[in-house]
Amino acid sequence: MVNIVLPAVAEDLRLKKTPFGSWLSTMTQHLSTIPDLRIGVAMRAPVSKLTRIEKDGITYYAIPQARFNRLDVSQRDCDWVLKDFEPDIVQSEGSEMAHSRRFFATWPGSRLLSLQGVINGFARYELGRLPLASMMNPLRPRQFLTAAALVANKLLRFNPRLALERETIALANCIVGRTVWDQAQVAAINPTAKYFHCTHILREAFGQRNWNASECEAASIFVGNGASPRKGAHIAVQGLAILRVHYPHARLYIAGDDPRKSPRWSLRRNVGYPSYLLDLVAKLGLEENVIFTGLLGEQEMAERMCRSHIFLLPSIIENSPNTLAEAMMLGVPCVSAYAGGVASMAADEEDALLYRADDPAMLAFQLKRLLDDPSLAGRLSSAAKKRARSSNDASLSLETQAAIYRKMIARSEG
Repeated sequence: MVNIVLPAVAEDLRLKKTPFGSWLSTMTQHLSTIPDLRIGVAMRAPVSKLTRIEKDGITYYAIPQARFNRLDVSQRDCDWVLKDFEPDIVQSEGSEMAHSRRFFATWPGSRLLSLQGVINGFARYELGRLPLASMMNPLRPRQFLTAAALVANKLLRFNPRLALERETIALANCIVGRTVWDQAQVAAINPTAKYFHCTHILREAFGQRNWNASECEAASIFVGNGASPRKGAHIAVQGLAILRVHYPHARLYIAGDDPRKSPRWSLRRNVGYPSYLLDLVAKLGLEENVIFTGLLGEQEMAERMCRSHIFLLPSIIENSPNTLAEAMMLGVPCVSAYAGGVASMAADEEDALLYRADDPAMLAFQLKRLLDDPSLAGRLSSAAKKRARSSNDASLSLETQAAIYRKMIARSEG
C-alpha cells in the first residue's frame, strides 16, 4: 500500500503526476525485476471506482478515497484487493494513513510495515516551535488567525491520526526502517515486531550527476521542503538574516509554491504557515534574498541542488529525509539540524555540519564555515557522496529487501 498515485500509472488514470514520492515508483520497478516476485500496489486515489491496471509486470489498484475522509478508503475495497491479488505478504509504505490499518487489520498473514515518518514521534514538534503565544495577539489579526489555524489543524487533522498509526504499528509482524530513531519509536509501540534495516532506493537522477564548486551559485543555500512548520523554513530564514551580515548577497532557495504569487486576499497569502513565512521575510528585510522555486520534479531538483553552494536541512524533526540523502549523493556540501534520524545518515564534521534544531545562530555559523572555507566544503562533499552512494546502493537495497521477503515467508511457513 502507498499513500499516493504512483507516477507510473497517473496518466492511465487521467490524473496529474505528483512530484512527490517518485522514489516509490523507482523502488517498485526495481522490485519487479526479482525472479518469482509478483508485485501488487494498492493506491489511495481520487477516482470514482476501484480500478485495476496491469503495467510493466506490476498490478496496480487505484482505490477510491472515502467520501467524507479523503485520507481513508472503504474496508470493502481493501478486502476485494486482498481477495483478488492473494498476497503472501501485505506491505505498507508508511504508517500514518488509515487505509494501512484497514489492510493490516483484515489480513491474517504476514504484515510488513516500511517506515517513512513516524508521526507519533513527530507530534510534539508538529508546530515547529513557533512563538504561538506571542502570535495570539488580537491586535495583529494575520498572526492571530495563522496561529489559530495551525493549532486547529493539529488538533482536528493531525492528532486523530496518531491512534491510527499506533494501531498500524501494533499490527505489523515485521518492520523495515532506516535509522536508530525510527527503530526506537516503533519499539516503544510494538516491541515484539521483528525490525529490519533497509535503505530506500533513491531517484536515479541523483546518482548520475555530481556537484562542482566552480559551477554553483556563490552563497546560495537550498532547502528542499518548506511546506509546514515542522520543516523549519522559518529557522532557515532567521539564520539567513544572521549570515547576511557577512554575506549580504546570500540567497535562500526554498522548494515549493511561492505564496507571494497567490492573490493578495487569498487565504494562503493571509492565513497559515506560508503567511507566517512571508511576514518573517518582510520583517527581516529579506525579500530579495529568499526565493521560492515552485514545485520541482526529479530532474529539476537535481539541477537546483547542483547549482546550490550548500544544501540545508532545517527540520525540527525528521526520520531519514530523502532530500538529505539525495544532496549527499550529488556531493552538495550539507548543513543539517541534528534531529531524529539524521545522525544515522551523516556524521558531524565528517559528512556534514550539524547543529541543534531551532538554533538559527548555530545554523548561520555552520553555513558561514562552509562559505569561508572551500577546502572544508570540498572535504565534506567528497565524504558525503562516498557515504550516500554506498549506503543507498540500489542493488544492495534490492538484495536486502528480497532477503526480508524470503525470511518472512520462511517464518510463515515454519
